[in-house]
Parts: sequence; structure tokens; C-alpha cells
Amino acid sequence: MKNTYCKCLLYAYPNVEQLLDQLDTLAEKKALASMDDFTPCLEQCEKILSITEQKDVLIMIKLKTEQILSGLTHEELDLLDYKYFKQKPKEYYSGFDCSSRAYFRKQNKVLDKMSLLFEKAGFTDEWFTKECLKNDFFVRLYAGVREREDSVKKESVKRQKPKPISYAQSTYETVQKSCSLSA
Repeated sequence: MKNTYCKCLLYAYPNVEQLLDQLDTLAEKKALASMDDFTPCLEQCEKILSITEQKDVLIMIKLKTEQILSGLTHEELDLLDYKYFKQKPKEYYSGFDCSSRAYFRKQNKVLDKMSLLFEKAGFTDEWFTKECLKNDFFVRLYAGVREREDSVKKESVKRQKPKPISYAQSTYETVQKSCSLSA
């Protein structure tokens, strides 16, 4: 599974209950408003069934993610909670090193592991595009994750670019190197 899709599932996990409640409310409103809606009955039923399908996907995400999380170490759970879930209080992470290179390597390692575990659980790239991206929440979440990734990539490219040197300086350095080689 792509890491971008994995990130979407991880960001969505702590919000599944609220999403389910919102979908329940929406389905109820659609059903109650059906007597004032003059569109064909079949079309109205399809809309309500679509909401129910979205609920089924969210429930499956919640159950399988909980199952996967139960097999992780305490450190891996802390890393996921710190970056994606944000369920523990800030005081819990008072001594947590979140700026070192080791932290970022650990985060990438846990993300790769979660991608692999999601893949084994049946959450493939095809499944994500087919099931999740027909839900408005996931479309917006995916766009946000992609935007964040793009901005991080742009920042890292900016940091890696060599500082431009003037033509005169580069010519001087070239001449100087050739003189030292011939001596």
C-alpha cells in the first residue's frame, strides 16, 4: 500500500466514531426528507445505501486497524499516537525526542510497517481508490496529505540546492584547479 494511503487511514482512524455518527445523521435526514423529495424512490434509496456502504468501509477500517495496532510495540504505538492519533495528553510526550534524525527514521519505519500490515489486511491501493475515495472525507483527507507531502518535498529540495556562484568565481576556481594540476 502506498504510504500516502496509509497516512490517510492513520489520520482517519481516531475520527471514525465521529464520522459514523455524522453518516447516521445524514442517512436519517435523507430518509425523513424523502417524503418531501420528488426524485424517484430508487434514486433516494441508492443515496441512502451509498451512505450505508461508506459506514461499512469505516467500520472495517476501525476494526482492522485496532487489530493491527494490538500487535505493535509500545514505542511504535507512541510514535503513531504522537504523529497521527493525538489521543494522549501533551504532558505524556514531555521528554519525547521529536526533532532528531532518529525520530524521523523511526516514524518512516513504523509507516512502512503499517503499510505492509494494511496490505496484508486487504487494504490495497486498489481497495483504497475504489472504496475510500468515493467518500468526501477521504477525498479531502487525501488531498491534504498530498499537499503536505508536496510542501515537505519542496522544502527538502530547497535545502539541497547548492548556492549559485557567479560565473567569474566558477571560472576563477576552474583556472585555479587546472594550474594546481599542471604544477
